[in-house]
Amino acid sequence: MSSLQGKMAGVNISTMATGPAGTSKIRIRGQSSFAGQNNPLIVINGVPVDNSTSALGGNFSNRAANSSDGGDGLSSINPDDIESMTVLKGATAAALYGSRAKDGVVMITTKNRGSGKGLGLEYNANYTTDTPLDFTDFQYEYGQGEGGVRPTAPNPTSGVWSFGEKFEPGMTQILFDGEEWPYQPVRNRVRKFYNVGTNFTNTVTVSNNSENGGFSLSFANTDNKSIVPNSKFNRKTVNLGFTQTIAGKLTAMGNINYSNEKNRNPPQLNTQDFATPTVVFTLANSMPFEALKQNQTLPNGDEFVFSRFLVRNNPYYSVNNHFENIKRDRLFGNIALKYQFTKWLYLQGRIAQDFYARNQDYNIPNGYAPIARAPLGFVNGSYTQDVRQFREINNDFILGANQTFGNFGVDVTLGGNQRYVRMEYNSVTVQDFVQPRLYTVMNGRVKNPFYSLSERKVNSLYGAAEFSFKEYIYLNLTARNDWFSTLAPANRSILYPSVTASFVFSQAFANLPTWLSFGKLRAAYAQVGDDNVAPYSNVLYYSVNNNLFPNPQGQPVSVGGINASSIPNRNLRPLRVSEAEAGIELKFLNDALGLDLTYYRKITEDQILAAQVSDASSFTSRLINVGRSMNKGLEMLLTASPIKTNSFRWDVSVNASYNTSRVLKLGLTERDTMITVGGGGGSTLRQVVGKPIGQLFIFGYLRDKQGRQVFDKNSGRPLRDPTPINVGSALPRYFGGISNTFTYKGIILSTLIDFKLGHKMIAGSNMNYLRHGLHKRTLVGRAEGYVVGDGVNPDGEINTTRSPVQPFYETPNVLGIYEDFVFNAGFWKLRQITLGYDFTRLLPQNFFIKGVKLSAVANNVAVLKKWTENMDPEQVNNASDNATGLDFWPSLPPTRSIGFNLNVRF
Repeated sequence: MSSLQGKMAGVNISTMATGPAGTSKIRIRGQSSFAGQNNPLIVINGVPVDNSTSALGGNFSNRAANSSDGGDGLSSINPDDIESMTVLKGATAAALYGSRAKDGVVMITTKNRGSGKGLGLEYNANYTTDTPLDFTDFQYEYGQGEGGVRPTAPNPTSGVWSFGEKFEPGMTQILFDGEEWPYQPVRNRVRKFYNVGTNFTNTVTVSNNSENGGFSLSFANTDNKSIVPNSKFNRKTVNLGFTQTIAGKLTAMGNINYSNEKNRNPPQLNTQDFATPTVVFTLANSMPFEALKQNQTLPNGDEFVFSRFLVRNNPYYSVNNHFENIKRDRLFGNIALKYQFTKWLYLQGRIAQDFYARNQDYNIPNGYAPIARAPLGFVNGSYTQDVRQFREINNDFILGANQTFGNFGVDVTLGGNQRYVRMEYNSVTVQDFVQPRLYTVMNGRVKNPFYSLSERKVNSLYGAAEFSFKEYIYLNLTARNDWFSTLAPANRSILYPSVTASFVFSQAFANLPTWLSFGKLRAAYAQVGDDNVAPYSNVLYYSVNNNLFPNPQGQPVSVGGINASSIPNRNLRPLRVSEAEAGIELKFLNDALGLDLTYYRKITEDQILAAQVSDASSFTSRLINVGRSMNKGLEMLLTASPIKTNSFRWDVSVNASYNTSRVLKLGLTERDTMITVGGGGGSTLRQVVGKPIGQLFIFGYLRDKQGRQVFDKNSGRPLRDPTPINVGSALPRYFGGISNTFTYKGIILSTLIDFKLGHKMIAGSNMNYLRHGLHKRTLVGRAEGYVVGDGVNPDGEINTTRSPVQPFYETPNVLGIYEDFVFNAGFWKLRQITLGYDFTRLLPQNFFIKGVKLSAVANNVAVLKKWTENMDPEQVNNASDNATGLDFWPSLPPTRSIGFNLNVRF
């Protein structure tokens, strides 16, 4: 999906900085609900497929101490198999695809027949290198140490503190390995640890095309080597698409996609344990990477500790001792039969299935310093195996008819769908081992199994009708009724309609100016519903305790208990979205200039929220229908061809979107005006009645009535204002892109600049850089050895108390004061440059090679403007909408990709 970044109005795409095959966060027309996931529906060849993500804040997460991005459903698709991609933005998309389309639809069509006549062979190769980028601007005047003293005795534990002495030529330090090393700045930390990654995809496609049908069969292999050592991703795919006329009026068609994916050691993120970016970006600025590489473990195999923060591991130890393997076999596709009774009447039946088995295992290695020692005769550590099996079956039928009556046209579709989804999850974690470094379930001392099963079904009936008059007036009506198994019988049925009208006035009026090539007005209104809850949310269910307890007769028996923390609600109603939109499309000067404008407004109500309840009942929350919010915006697409000659052409496309929102209601009473949905420790994301969705709150410095900062009278350190401060919305108001394409005699040069503006972020990673002595702000007071804060003490007197440097700069983290790290999260980027040439025109006639195209491509080329310190504003690692704008632990460094694409047709 990164190929669409900045190219479509109303579509906001963020690629997580989480490594190979990571999650793509797609939001269409803003955030429609307060839920953490507001993903569009992915439809491939007319059938919905699962796009659940296992990223941080995703649809499902890891069970034990593991924090990686296992990717999403889109990572199973080979981009070379895609023939076209369309985005349906409005709620009218739900008419055919149901409740999951409330946030829009991404429609993908894969190849199902050859492009020419007869048998064809095509080879496509994509190769890129990923160079990690470093946006840090740290201080390199003072090195490792604490309290202004560098390490001069064996086994110091100041490996992630840079509060040592000032660098002077010839100085040395004694590090954690007991050896003497030069005491000098160690720059370019990103390039010293991270590698240049590579991504190589080969696709071979065999196809056929004839009057009665055709097929397309592709084989592909993707090898992605991450910038993180020992981390890589491989995907093998087979894709078959076909269409064939069996008899005169009966046509069979289908698509089948199989993928085998292996993700080895996806990076740990948004944590400390085994997370290389957390350590690399906070490492003392005089720590030689050679010392870390040479001293990963002690002779007995235990971790070699270099920091008193035991969870800040040597990054080489992390990548060489902690492992994770994710394997997924996935098969999805559909087979359809279509019978054309007459030219105007047809009936189609289709069966579709999406199935995958996902196996995952990971460890906490023997000898890992932060965990407790094992009992005598065992070694510590843990090992987890997870197995997930997912199956979704869609059975549908469509009866379609179209006919023209003079100037009138009618196109009617009636259909039905049954969707069944089953997710089965088996997991076991074992702790402590008999045999060191043998990570198996049977080698574990304590075994903790877990199992869950989830099923849901949705039955649907729908219809659509289009009425046209003289090909310039169109009226479209749709209606769909869904019956949700997840809701109580009284509430599980919901009907949602839509109506769309359009008027092509350039066709209706003959006396329009010649410079107006095309003109169209359109308007639409739609409603859609969504069950928006997990299965069994309306019932109380139980589990059996693993332990046995004596009954009154003294016999050991199993004991059951309530297995939920939320009170079920039998009266839950489906979430509802009502959306209205209006637009105009204009083209001028024989299509040399085009303008497309759309205004939309949608209301989301009956949102299902978890309201807090007294934990005296052993429950902590209750699901209720209360939330109500509004989303509105303007989308613009401007196209132009300023120069168009026989040999040269210049095309420009500008898309821009404005989106804003408002929280209208949160609770059952007027006093329920705010809920916290994410964050903690001084920086939170909240929903506030009357404010746009996604408000960021922080704690700031304490100030007196005159605005002067207040410092502790005894320690001289800053004090915290106890009242949280609202600093703005985490959601961008403006986003879009500007693309230019130049064509000259077969040479094509294109560029893309994209932007996101009008939002804030709390850059907590900079808080870490401050408390570890890396931020340039910590230079104030270094020469004196103390800091005197500019302000007053609680008595109103001018502050004169000297605070030691290190405690002064550690205080904001201790108190959770983020005032200095609220940044404008906007940016302008040169996202892509592509230069290609079509060599086909140079090939001789009747040559066995029918076409050759070669392109060079560069992605994420340059940041033209940003307002964040020491980071790329897109350097984030959480896919949840309830964590937008919240940053604390550093993410992987962003990368610049440079490579080529070669396409050869035979």
